[in-house]
Amino acid sequence: MIGPRQLTPLDDDYPLGLRALPSPPPVISVAGKIEPGPAVAIVGTRKPTRLAARLAHDLASAIAARGTIVISGGAVGIDAAAHEGAMAGGGRTWVVSGTGEGVLYPKEHGPLFARIVERGGAMVWPFPPGTQGHRHTFLQRNGVLVALAQLVVIVQARIPSGALNAALWARRLERPRWVVCPAPWEAEGFEGCEAEAAAGAHILTSVPRFLKESGIPFGVSPVRAPPPMNPQQQQVLAAIDRTPRHVDEVAGKCRLPYSEVMTALLTLGLENVVVEGPEGFYRRAISP
Repeated sequence: MIGPRQLTPLDDDYPLGLRALPSPPPVISVAGKIEPGPAVAIVGTRKPTRLAARLAHDLASAIAARGTIVISGGAVGIDAAAHEGAMAGGGRTWVVSGTGEGVLYPKEHGPLFARIVERGGAMVWPFPPGTQGHRHTFLQRNGVLVALAQLVVIVQARIPSGALNAALWARRLERPRWVVCPAPWEAEGFEGCEAEAAAGAHILTSVPRFLKESGIPFGVSPVRAPPPMNPQQQQVLAAIDRTPRHVDEVAGKCRLPYSEVMTALLTLGLENVVVEGPEGFYRRAISP
């Protein structure tokens, strides 16, 4: 890992976004590269559903592939899925740690953090070197994470949770909030997202729609061959034609669990094989 350097508000490289905080960190340690540019924070639970983890991965991949930085907290679960997705998309991701430089949390993510820096991303420690992680440091870290981003996506959050604390910071700093709210029968563990949606957060229904409506100036996705479809994706695609079909109809034709159908639809949408519209209805994309 590239050796860390310390930055203060007097340094030109000190991120401008941090000045929006009531008390900007007097010194941050950085390993890797941090430079101005659009950035999206993706946060969520340490114990996500398979659908939520897949969505975090695919969303981060699509964002990073378009040149936008993906920021998260380096924890297990949604954070790790977002970091991995960003690298899979060929882009950059930043980890904002809840500790000081020299203290890795969680320890098992040391190899992940090293890969992030090696691939052009960064590690950011907003506390003095050697600071151990405690509840209050992780809550403060959330403010730094949000301040570095232009908007925040909460993929899955319970009540209470650290992800909801990040949402609170987003309100304070006037960053747009997007949340994932699945169908009612899949909603256990998403109570925090539902509360944020009721409080005015945007609802993320698909990756393509987010890329179109988020307001982030995403670049053009690089042209690359789509990966081969797995059996579930093949079944879902076979149940869809050029006429918009509601997701419930698609699930009925496929005889697959709703979560597997949604995961397949999200991936097929990411690859522009299917498109959504109106909300909840999917059809095959028209080839150019």
